[in-house]
Amino acid sequence: MPVRRGHIAPQNTFIDTIIKKFDGQNRNFLIANAQVDGKPIIYCNDGFCELSGYSRAEVMQKSCTCDFLYGPLTAVNSIKKMLEALAGTDERQIEVFLYRKNG
Repeated sequence: MPVRRGHIAPQNTFIDTIIKKFDGQNRNFLIANAQVDGKPIIYCNDGFCELSGYSRAEVMQKSCTCDFLYGPLTAVNSIKKMLEALAGTDERQIEVFLYRKNG
């Protein structure tokens, strides 16, 4: 299957390599462009689509904060920590309660 990315995805063999490597490992993931304001999603694999209940077209170009997956039990503190992590350069582990499309 050809790799489909959003229109603001840079042509980059590194990104293609990551996609090919992790797509075959039964992982659910997305890739975002951190060099553009809003850090839009430029790729999500089929596993992420199945997990979230959204189609690839619905996910592409949304913010990598996945605010479209927030719900009533998504802690504001977790969202704040995720935004801080995305603004910085340090690796962090944050637990966030997210929802599927159908709730």
